[in-house]
This record gives sequence, structure tokens and C-alpha cells, in this order.
Amino acid sequence: MRAVADDAFASGGGLINGHHPTWLNRVMRSSPRNSAVVGALWSATPSLLVLAGAVGFLAIGTWDRALFASVPGTGSPLLLAGLIAVQGVLLGPRRLRPLPVFLAVVGIDLAILGTTAGELGIGALAVGIASYRVVRHLPRRSALIALVVGAAATTTVGGVAMLLGSREAPLVLTATLLLRILLLYVLPAGIADYVLGRERLTDALREQARMAEQRQVERARGELRAERTALARELHDIAGHHLSGIIVSAQAATTLTRSDPERARSMMQGIQDDARTTLVDLRRTVGLLRSDDDESNGGPDRPSPTPDLAGIATLVDAARERGQVVDFRTTGAPRSLGPLTEAAAYRMVQESLANAARHARGARSDVSIRFDDGEVAIVVANAPTRSAPDAIAQPAPAPPGYGLSGMAERAELVGATLKTGPTSDGGWRNELTIRGAVRGVDRDWEAS
Repeated sequence: MRAVADDAFASGGGLINGHHPTWLNRVMRSSPRNSAVVGALWSATPSLLVLAGAVGFLAIGTWDRALFASVPGTGSPLLLAGLIAVQGVLLGPRRLRPLPVFLAVVGIDLAILGTTAGELGIGALAVGIASYRVVRHLPRRSALIALVVGAAATTTVGGVAMLLGSREAPLVLTATLLLRILLLYVLPAGIADYVLGRERLTDALREQARMAEQRQVERARGELRAERTALARELHDIAGHHLSGIIVSAQAATTLTRSDPERARSMMQGIQDDARTTLVDLRRTVGLLRSDDDESNGGPDRPSPTPDLAGIATLVDAARERGQVVDFRTTGAPRSLGPLTEAAAYRMVQESLANAARHARGARSDVSIRFDDGEVAIVVANAPTRSAPDAIAQPAPAPPGYGLSGMAERAELVGATLKTGPTSDGGWRNELTIRGAVRGVDRDWEAS
């Protein structure tokens, strides 16, 4: 609000709805000292009201003695005003316990009623305030007992005093007693109970908001853990793909060192490039695990974009540069499937080509993407291994990894179907089918 006001002042002649912005800011802000003063005044308001009533009663009694003398049994106005002032003083300190204050205030009111034939109710305000505080601050059972005792005492003392000294009709006296009980005890108790209910509701809403915030934090932490798990899987895929290619190329270069030195040097250069690419990819992926402060500093190792279908052609080119024979074709109209779905398809092709280079050295591979109206199919198949004329040595057998299981987990994550297995001619075929991938529909939203 302050920024908006300052901007408006700078551009609009210095006025906002006829007021200066600094005046608006001064009104909107409240210092802790001002809040403490306001709170103290609000707490002292009941006591100040009762004291003001005592001063007003003393002024009326001194100014109009005839009116004061019409009340039967009244003594000195100064004495009665002093009793009311004592009530106000008792209501002042909040540190005093509500029950003793209530009993003292009611006792003073009974003394006033007993000396004025039950007709002078100048102590009623203090009794009502004390009744409110009893209900607000005492347990329900204790407050109810205190109110019943106070009402009974007021009815007894006031009723006897009016019967002995008042000249009013019995019906008027009965109505006066009932109205007094209603105003002194029932109405303050009802108001206090309503305020308590509102406070409980506010506390419940605050607790509900706190729990909702806690659930949101837990959900965010769960999402963060899931993202870190996905990043760990990305690290495995990147390392597995690139390092497999490096190992295969290194073994081939070792074999060709004597028979074809030029080709061996070319393959060694490719190994260096693959190693650098692997390092960059690993740095970018690990960079996603850094905090926001680290990322905000900027740097050369910024996270790379999410793999997508368009990057499959680059995968094929990289495999060809490593010496693999790969055919690639796309049929149908390409369309976006969502980042998670396209990343799953990209990783399937990447892992399939790496497996072909590792387990079917020299075999031809075929990569195809078919876009139909209701589905998209990505197929990677390789022919059986055939011995080459130059008899390049086969790579050493690698330990079993998590390539196929990783493909299956990604396919399940995006709601796709993965089929893997040997072909009839002894090769291998991986097929990822993404159903429901119609134009304009984001598969990631469906998977979530």
C-alpha cells in the first residue's frame, strides 16, 4: 500500500482521494507503544464508566436535593457515591480474581439496595460488568453457581427492602425485581457466552488454518522428495547412457589402434567429447539440487531443458557418430504430449540405443515414432548381432542394471504401455505406446 501511495503521489500531483500519502501511511501504521496505550485504555473503560457514574450521581445529588430526598431511606449522596467509586476501583485491576471482585461488587450493591428501600439501582452497572467477567474467566460450573448466588441475594435483599420501605404496588415491585435480575445477571452472562463462542470459533479456524498450512508444507516436502528421486534417476540414466557409449568406444579404439590408427584417433576424440558432454549433463542435473540462493547467483552450469521428442533426432545422430547404424523415421503429424510424457519417451529411446550399443554391437537399430489420432507409439528395435569383417572385439559383459525397470516406471508414471522382448529373428524390440494422446491434450495433466 505504501509503494502504491508513493507512486500515485509521484505521478498524480501528491493527492490520493484528497489526502496526502504520508498522512495515509501515518494513519495506517500503528506502533507497539500506541497499541499498548489503546489496550490499557480499553481495559480500564469499565472502571472509568463506573467512576463516571459515581461522579454524576454525586453532582445530581448535590444539585437537586429534592429529587434525591424523594428516594426513601437515602443517606448522604457523598456516602453512596463513595460506595460506587469503590466498585469502580475493584473493577480496575485485571490481575484481581473475578470471583472475589464479583462478590465484593454484589455486596456493595446489596448495601445500597438495603439502605434505599430497594429503589436505588446505581450499583447495577458494576454488578453487570462483574457478572460478565465471571462468565468469561471462570469455569462454566463455577460461574453458574456465582450468578445463581448473586441473583438469589439480590432478589432476597432487594425484595425485603422494597416490601418494608417502598410505596409501590406489589406488581410493580415484582416486575422491578425480575428486570433487575435480567439486567444484572442474565444479559451479561448471555453476552459473555456469545463472546466465548466467537473466541472458540476463531481459535478453531486459526487451528484449522495452521493444520492446513502444515499439510501444505508436508505436501511440498513430499513433492520435493519425489523430485529428488526423479533427479537421482536422471543421474543414473545420464551416467548409464554416456558411460556405456564411452566404454564401447574405448574398447573399439583399443582394437583399432594397430589396424586403423586414423579411425582409432577419431574414436578417441569422440570419447573425449562424450566425456565432456557427460560432465556437463551431470553438472546441470546436480544443479537442480541446489538451493534457490545458489541458482539465483547464476553461473555456467544452469539446468538444461527437459528432454522431449524433438531431442530424439539428436540422440540418433549421437549414436551414429559413435559408430552405430541407426535408421530413424517419423510418421504422422507431430504434437506436444507434455514434458513428463516426452521425457519418458526420450529416456526410453536413449536407454534402448545404449543397450543396443552394449549388447548388440554392430547390429542395425531402427527408431520410429508414429503419431496416430488416438495414440503415439515409439519403437526401438535392433537386429541380431552379426560378426563384422574387421572383427572388432566385443565389450566385456556388463552387470545387470535398471534400464528396463526404469523404462517401466516412467511408462507407468505417465499412463503409457511398455512392451519389451526379443524378436523372432533374435533381435530386441522396445515399444512405448501412449494412448489417449489426442491433439491438444496434455498427457501430464491426465497422468497427475
